[in-house]
Amino acid sequence: MTNRTYTSIERRFTSALASAIVCSFLVLMASIPVLASASLASTSRAPLPCVLLVDDDQDNPDVRAYYTSALDDLGIPFDVWDVAAQGEPAVSALLGYKMVVWFTGYPRSETFTAGNEEAVASYLDAGGRFLLSSEDYLQDRGLTSFGQNRLRISNYVSDVNRTDLGSTGQSPGYSWLGPYNLTPPDGWTGPLNTDNVFKGSG
Repeated sequence: MTNRTYTSIERRFTSALASAIVCSFLVLMASIPVLASASLASTSRAPLPCVLLVDDDQDNPDVRAYYTSALDDLGIPFDVWDVAAQGEPAVSALLGYKMVVWFTGYPRSETFTAGNEEAVASYLDAGGRFLLSSEDYLQDRGLTSFGQNRLRISNYVSDVNRTDLGSTGQSPGYSWLGPYNLTPPDGWTGPLNTDNVFKGSG
């Protein structure tokens, strides 16, 4: 895969999108019950911050600051797991956090692998909450059993160039989240290769 350099315009757009994603997730936080400490937290260590931010963008480019800035602005405590430095997180690295925000950034291969799906599935079984922000997870991996059974995706259509990001009765998630309009800044010349994602049963 060729390296890509983001322009300042693209960086501003990525930053706005990251903020919308994180803010949507924090709205969801307010609606969920407190998770049982027995299932998510080890009694042998101090309580962990609310959020674990998994940086899986392969530094191509490094977009972590957009997510950390959004969380800092909202006053949400978090830890960062850097896949490039620390390797793929096992389920033991996820347990103890009430929610995990995982982003893959621009890379189009090895995005949220089968091992990642297995670890997150175990974390969800323990009562955790999960948000995946990935440009090409479905293009790279296709519709896996994790996508069907955990993310509740029945089908998808790639690269439809929609500008309204959100959840409806036809898409996975909560119907009251969004829509959030994706408005590229002046000078943006590329398409918005967004997908239509359709909700499965459950």
